[in-house]
Amino acid sequence: MSTVLILNGSPNAKKGNSNNFIKIIQKTLPASLKTKVIHLAEVKKTSSLYKDIDKASGFIFITGTYWDSWGSPLQKFLEEATDLEGTESFVGKPSAVFVLNHSVGGKAVLSRLQGVLSTFGCLIPPMSGMVYSLVTSLALKNSLSKKYKDDFWSLDDISMILENFELALNIKTKWKAWPVDRKNFRKNWV
Repeated sequence: MSTVLILNGSPNAKKGNSNNFIKIIQKTLPASLKTKVIHLAEVKKTSSLYKDIDKASGFIFITGTYWDSWGSPLQKFLEEATDLEGTESFVGKPSAVFVLNHSVGGKAVLSRLQGVLSTFGCLIPPMSGMVYSLVTSLALKNSLSKKYKDDFWSLDDISMILENFELALNIKTKWKAWPVDRKNFRKNWV
């Protein structure tokens, strides 16, 4: 059975929209996938997650948008997990990304985060990320927007994204990783 690590990058942890969105994701994922949710705002040291990261078959990241970036707990996680860049902990493991925002900025966060995850070594399947916004949610409730609904990411898109993610879990190949200085990773150079 594949284990999927769902990483909540919101500073609001279990109290915010990201956690509510995680519940939708969990209902949408097939029962054949075991999930473990980690609220990064509640994690003191990222190294405490290394065993979970190593055991995971893939990752689902979710975050709100905060001043054109992802949540600070996710930033801390990425900074502290940099030691695992290019290792079996991440290389070739698929990642899906969900970004929430009120009105704007989410698409840039999605693209940047997928780029970072690719650099870590994650496999980014086609159509494996989306931005869901308050503005979109309100617009989709307006009857005039029905003819444009295919142009908006909606909750209906979650199932397709997770389907592509699940397909990617079955891709097995020997990926290559570039060399990284692991002996003195955090050396001062200036």
